[in-house]
Amino acid sequence: MTDRRVSGPHWWDPDRIAHLEDKPRFCPNCGEAVIDAEGIAVEYWEADRRVYHTWCRSCGWSGDIVRIQRMVGHEPED
Repeated sequence: MTDRRVSGPHWWDPDRIAHLEDKPRFCPNCGEAVIDAEGIAVEYWEADRRVYHTWCRSCGWSGDIVRIQRMVGHEPED
């Protein structure tokens, strides 16, 4: 019998898959890759929002990247 703790489906699989799909791959400042050794993208949570604190080795930019579901903005009058 195989131990489910080390193989097979796990309760965290949906979150793990979402993490891999949503993880930033490129720097929003310079466009260079921020995967593997080129940078860092660490996920953390603020209530129900998933936030990726990201650092780019190429340009030195760091900041938080959050997926936006809805944005309400305005246009200034001319």
